[in-house]
Amino acid sequence: MIGRDKKSTGGQQNFRDHTLIAPSARIVGDIEFSGGLHIQGEVDGNITVGEDGGQLVIGESGVVRGEIRVPRITINGRVEGDVNATEHLELASKAQVEGNVFYVMIEMLMGARVNGKLVRLDEERRNLPAPEKPGGWAATDAAETDARPENT
Repeated sequence: MIGRDKKSTGGQQNFRDHTLIAPSARIVGDIEFSGGLHIQGEVDGNITVGEDGGQLVIGESGVVRGEIRVPRITINGRVEGDVNATEHLELASKAQVEGNVFYVMIEMLMGARVNGKLVRLDEERRNLPAPEKPGGWAATDAAETDARPENT
C-alpha cells in the first residue's frame, strides 16, 4: 500500500514555493502567485496564477472576496466571487461559494454550498456557435416540418 500511495502522488506537481496567509492576516489587493498558496486569513482582491502554474487551498478560516483563476483549487472556506478552475476543483465540506463556478473536473463533498451557476468548461462547449434568436429557431423548426414526408 505504501508504494501505491507514492505512485498516486507522483502525478501531482510538488511545489517548492508555498505561501501561507495566516488566519490573522488580511490582504487588500490582487495576488498573482506560482507554486502553492494556502489561505487561512482574508483576501480582498482577485487571485491568479503565474506561468509556472500553481495550486490554491482556502482553509476553513479563509475568506476570499474576488475572482479566482487557478488551475487546481481546494476550497474549505468562503469565496465571494467567481471561481475558475481549469484542471481540478475540490469543494470540501465547509466550502461556501457566492458566485459562479467554472470547472473542468469537480469534486464536491456533502455540506459544500454554492450560490451561483456550476459551468463545466470543455472543448465541445467552448467551440459551439452562438445560439440564434428565438424567432430564428421557429423558422428553422417550420422548415424541418415541411421537409418531413407525411404519413398517408
